[in-house]
Amino acid sequence: MDIFGLKSKVPRGGKWSLIVLFGLSIGLTSCDSMQNLQGYVVDAETGKPVTGATYRQYNKKKELKDTVGPYGGYQPPKTDSLGWFQGYQIVNGFPGGPRMKIRIEKEGYQPVDIRWKPRANSRDTLKILLEKGIAK
Repeated sequence: MDIFGLKSKVPRGGKWSLIVLFGLSIGLTSCDSMQNLQGYVVDAETGKPVTGATYRQYNKKKELKDTVGPYGGYQPPKTDSLGWFQGYQIVNGFPGGPRMKIRIEKEGYQPVDIRWKPRANSRDTLKILLEKGIAK
């Protein structure tokens, strides 16, 4: 058998094994996975929901991603009246792939950065405590 100009001896049936192995390696390295994260943001002192806290994800360059709203303006997603948020990102690699890093912010509270390692094929629910104070 001649592969890329190199002659090699492959046992009978080995040609198909090489083709299957090559196909699997291409298919597995090009998989995309969706990471889901959801949770509640609450006041660390009172335990009450924090409404209107913004959350953004960091990109690969460790910069906060900006979200463009329906009319072109900057519009980060916010927690609802129960302090609930839900975020996701699509990444290359296997399910349960790289860590997701998000920042939760609300005026009058210290911002919180969270690094989260997803589990394969699941959605994790977090409870995030915001402490009152001035942003650093």
